[in-house]
Amino acid sequence: MNHEISEETLHAFIDGELALDDSERLIARLREDPPLAARVCELRDLQSMLRIAYAEPPARAASQRRWTHGERIPARFLAGVLLIVGLASGWLLRGLAPGDLGIIQVAHLVGTADAGKVLLHLDTAAPERMQHVLDSAEHILDAAERNGRTVQVEIVANSHGLGLLRAHVSPHAARIRHLHARHDNLEFVACGQTIARLAHEGKIIELLPMTRTAPSAIGEIVDRLQQGWTYIHV
Repeated sequence: MNHEISEETLHAFIDGELALDDSERLIARLREDPPLAARVCELRDLQSMLRIAYAEPPARAASQRRWTHGERIPARFLAGVLLIVGLASGWLLRGLAPGDLGIIQVAHLVGTADAGKVLLHLDTAAPERMQHVLDSAEHILDAAERNGRTVQVEIVANSHGLGLLRAHVSPHAARIRHLHARHDNLEFVACGQTIARLAHEGKIIELLPMTRTAPSAIGEIVDRLQQGWTYIHV
């Protein structure tokens, strides 16, 4: 194998979205290609840091308490932020419980990202998380409008979270259509790797018409971080 391995393939391998036979061939290639193996390690390290920074706290209830304006945010949040800022230029926050976006003033949140760009990442089919990602997007957009600000919001869905954007599957299709009609600066993005995996399993994937497909969720996230977007894992 002397052909170049695409970034999309490497991301799929790291995300566990690559087919078994393709994974086996890539593993064999890695044994003979040290630079490629080093690139995979770099990507895997970045993904691991993202997971560590946004890992669930021991007690979910602790993440659901509200902090009053001016109260110090726990160090585990700041540590996660600083950990990734060293690798990417984006400003990152761990998944906030429903309503918590009101604690961190939206004007400040928007101001920390270049030109007011916020990426919301959903990778679960948990009903409360699906509801929360839409609530968060609407909250950010409405608050920005009230304050005379312009903000771009992007919802990226992968893994089980893809169900949010699947036609005839999403429990929030009507609301998504409504939000999309109200806000030109709201974009919905589906993970191409997840779609390919589901298609390989024989599932027919039809997305809501306003959905854009990215080659991979992790690639989309990394690109946005490098562009200075605010990242929130819901």
